[in-house]
Amino acid sequence: MKRINFKNFLVTGIKTIITIIPICMLIIVSSCENMNSLHKEYLDRGETLYIGVADSIKVHSGRNKIGFEWIINSDPRISKAVIYWNKRDTSVIIPVVRDNEDQMWLSALITNIAEGEYIFEFEMQDNSGNISKSIEISGTVLGDIYVENLRNRGIKSLAKLVSGEMEITWEAVSATATSLLYSVVQYVDVRENNVIIEVGNDEEVTLLQGLETNDEINIYTVHLPENGLETFESIKRQFTMPKFEREIAKSRFVAAFKPGDNTTPHPGGGEQDYLKPITDFGVGQRSLAKIWDGGAANNVNGMTILHTEDQSGNANARFKFPHHFTFDIGAPALLSRLHIWCRIDNGAFTGHNPRFFELWATDAPKELEDFPTQADFEKYYRTTYVVQKDPGNYLSANDPLYIDKITQAAANSRNYVAPDPEPGIYNWQQDWVRLGDFEIVKPSGSNFNTSNDADKALWAEGSDFNLNDVGKKVRYLRLVIKYPNWQNTNCINLGEITLYGDDI
Repeated sequence: MKRINFKNFLVTGIKTIITIIPICMLIIVSSCENMNSLHKEYLDRGETLYIGVADSIKVHSGRNKIGFEWIINSDPRISKAVIYWNKRDTSVIIPVVRDNEDQMWLSALITNIAEGEYIFEFEMQDNSGNISKSIEISGTVLGDIYVENLRNRGIKSLAKLVSGEMEITWEAVSATATSLLYSVVQYVDVRENNVIIEVGNDEEVTLLQGLETNDEINIYTVHLPENGLETFESIKRQFTMPKFEREIAKSRFVAAFKPGDNTTPHPGGGEQDYLKPITDFGVGQRSLAKIWDGGAANNVNGMTILHTEDQSGNANARFKFPHHFTFDIGAPALLSRLHIWCRIDNGAFTGHNPRFFELWATDAPKELEDFPTQADFEKYYRTTYVVQKDPGNYLSANDPLYIDKITQAAANSRNYVAPDPEPGIYNWQQDWVRLGDFEIVKPSGSNFNTSNDADKALWAEGSDFNLNDVGKKVRYLRLVIKYPNWQNTNCINLGEITLYGDDI
């Protein structure tokens, strides 16, 4: 075993330690200098006294504004609060005026701030420059974008009731729509009153008074966002009040003949004068009143049809196309629809039944006393501007008799159709409104005097026509039947008409 010279070992160790000690001291000194440089900013300030911080901060959003509430402790040195945002580029100062020695609530309202999300820093200060620790909190400023995304309460339906009231049926308010306080209906009624109705979230049906068809209402909802400073109104939605449609009671219909009307019921009527009342035409005659007696077939169940005198062979016939029929429906109505049946007990799309017709209306027709002379009155009503149709349009070129029929139609038109009136003549159409210009369309479009099952079904069911919305109620109608009819004759058959609309 090797002996260790302890004396030499000790001497060597002491020399090594003496060498290491200066190096360690140098490292320690250098480290201390680096640590001091890190804190130099704070050391240069001297001693800092921190004061109480903002606590329990509450945020309230508003339109281009934001509000805050917070607590400060009882530290008597706090003299003001500073709120920073936009990375401390913007700030407001709120002076602190104590009303007690305990903790207290402070509040602030920042206005004229753009819509968006922000980070706000709260710092309390005293008069000696001491500050609190900064407390950050996020906040939302609301504006136009928020309003544009607010939802209105949904509407299931709008209806006009027999009572004349308008009915709104609402969709249920979603349980998640926690900001929706109530809805508002706003309109101007028929008496020019500005009406505002608040509708609770649990209200399912709202009745509106003082409105007519085509009147408009505005609907919007009022919202209060969570912790909001104020309420917000959604963008208004406009609604047009709907039509009320029911069958117009035929019991009130009466003939209201005017000059130019065809007043020749067949049989036995002859060329009746338009000034004679309908009762003068005799019982059983197929007069105008038969188109509202409930039946579209001739002499079936006590009901019959309109049938004028057939003047096809008379080139000097008093009545030619266009044929007029004027009647009074008994009360003003906003008409929306017409259903018409031709004579259904003859073959489909045959006979003296009309194919082309116009319907005109007024609320107050001019009478004889409105004109300087009876001649002016007569001329006013007898003058009618229409575009007569080409009978060849419903004849098929494949029809073996096509050429003959066209030739016949051309010859007939010279006898059956009144010449065009002179331009510039003042006539009744300038004072009436046209509810429609119609054609009873043959489904098959087949050859003249033939029909298939679809033709026969439509003939039995009648044809439905939507009327022009003229924006006002009317009472007097003038049916203008144009050339040609389905038989190319100078005669009119018509089974029944039914009118629908709003007469309340």
